[in-house]
Amino acid sequence: MKDRNRGVAQVIEGAKVALRPLGEKDLETVCRWDSDYHIAAVPGPDDRRLDNRKDYERVLRSRTARMFAIEDADGSLIGEIGLVEISWRKGEAELVVRIGDEKHRGRGYGHDAIACLLEHVFNHTKLGRVYLRVFAENTPALRCFEKCGFRKEWVMTRKPEEGGPPRKVILMALEREDFLKGGERCPAAS
Repeated sequence: MKDRNRGVAQVIEGAKVALRPLGEKDLETVCRWDSDYHIAAVPGPDDRRLDNRKDYERVLRSRTARMFAIEDADGSLIGEIGLVEISWRKGEAELVVRIGDEKHRGRGYGHDAIACLLEHVFNHTKLGRVYLRVFAENTPALRCFEKCGFRKEWVMTRKPEEGGPPRKVILMALEREDFLKGGERCPAAS
């Protein structure tokens, strides 16, 4: 993994993507992605969808979240990734990721971003566990998370949204020890 400064706190580079701190200049694009139901629905007991710019600004200032913009090789913003619900005391955080630009989905950008963020987290912070939640029907995401080393911990059924069917949500987690002994590594770290 290469870290370099582009006028921001830190940039983490992978084979296909660069991760840099998500900034206010990115919020218009990120908020536009929220209108895409396919990527806006986040599984869980509460609705974590951030509906407006103020919600994102609050997250960017939070002590319990670290959000990064995902850029492709051309420097275009194609997604976001980060850690939320960071508990430094427990040593864990929740991973959130999305490739907002539809033409980049299913092409390895998400995998590269996840692998690089995990490499950074487990080698440069005291966090020992990263977990995530994903809808069971999102098989491409499940395959990606498993390839990165995440393992299923439990499954729950989420109450249906206004007239919709119930949806199964899978909690997956990755421990530092498991990552260091065999998880998918950031290609640029080699």
